[in-house]
Amino acid sequence: MCMKIYLQARGSYQTLLDLSTWCESNNIERIGLPDHYIVGKQRKDKDEPAPALDLLTAIAGLVRDTESMIYSVLVSPITFRHPSVLLKMATTINEMAKNRFRLGVGTGWLEIEHEVFGINFPDLKTRFEMLDEALEYLTQGMYGENNGMDGKYFQLDSVPILPSAKGEVPIIIGGGGKKKTPTLAGKYADEFNIYAGPEDVLKNSIALFYDVARQNNRDIEKLEVSTACPPVVGFTKDEVDQSLVDAAKSLIQPKDEIAKNWKDRSYLYGTPEEIAETIGMWKDAGIQSVYLQLLDLDKYKRENDIEVIRKAVELAS
Repeated sequence: MCMKIYLQARGSYQTLLDLSTWCESNNIERIGLPDHYIVGKQRKDKDEPAPALDLLTAIAGLVRDTESMIYSVLVSPITFRHPSVLLKMATTINEMAKNRFRLGVGTGWLEIEHEVFGINFPDLKTRFEMLDEALEYLTQGMYGENNGMDGKYFQLDSVPILPSAKGEVPIIIGGGGKKKTPTLAGKYADEFNIYAGPEDVLKNSIALFYDVARQNNRDIEKLEVSTACPPVVGFTKDEVDQSLVDAAKSLIQPKDEIAKNWKDRSYLYGTPEEIAETIGMWKDAGIQSVYLQLLDLDKYKRENDIEVIRKAVELAS
């Protein structure tokens, strides 16, 4: 099976709409959108303004302004929205465009956006407990079921919930944790979006994901394992070097640091021949698809990066 290529990006509504229509014309079926209220330089300095959309609201518009594009939220912090609100938003988007929304949910990690907007940010253990309860509620509610919940963090009455998504909104759980994340994903997720990393770490986490899925009597043939990374790529060494310069500017990191980290983390770095080795390793570990986190939405840069990676996928097949 060939590695599927998706995109991940952020920007203004018009930027995302333009990217979507371009993808629809270039055989890219899915775009991942990171749900953050603070982005870019503002993450390090809250007084550095950068536009950030409410992504679920934006997706409701995008699914109506496009023909076929599928949107994955990668991922929405459980701290942002009560699970009953998140469920209503997800099923409403599905009513607007069937089978074109994938709901990613996570613990949240960016403390500054919680601080700035007055959103409670408990410790990581508490956020994982909140996520577990929320996922139990969401997976019921997607099918119009609700047995109620008397949880530690969420208390919900047992009442019918409509509209139902009838399994038409897959749930995504992502991260790099070695136990908690793959365990939650195996129990609840239709897509496990795993951070790229060393081969042994990937294989162990993905194996645990499938083991837990089997224990919960899930159809593993219907589950997907994806990853995501910013590409630093080119057809030639000179193109790779220029891509590295561009990435350093975008990420505000030294070139040497990026080059080392990308290789250590098994990200997509280098020429098609070098990338093919990484993709081959990913496939052996069980990864089926990748969201390319675009650092530059320039049309030429975007097209060149995708062609480089498509060539690498061909070499790895």
